[in-house]
Amino acid sequence: MEYVEKYKKAFTALLVGSIMAIMIGSVLLVVSYVVINAIVGSVPATGYLDPNATLGISLAANITNITSALNIAGIGLIVAGIAGIVYMLIGLGGVGGSQGRR
Repeated sequence: MEYVEKYKKAFTALLVGSIMAIMIGSVLLVVSYVVINAIVGSVPATGYLDPNATLGISLAANITNITSALNIAGIGLIVAGIAGIVYMLIGLGGVGGSQGRR
């Protein structure tokens, strides 16, 4: 019976970790789309004749890189969470089937 309890704890830990990965990934996507977009929208655009135009172009490039990194990390965490849940469900089916054959 202790054998089954170990597996229950392992599957519960895998399920909680997968759900947390999905939630953190979705928060990263929300931050990258909503929060950074609001910040960029509040910064006034600089013209070509402005002496600070180079700073504005550098800021836009850096924010684009940050947004891309957050998007990639968010999507990666969501995919890893879904894969963990699918792995857990496949494992639960395998454990249930092997116990029935014993």
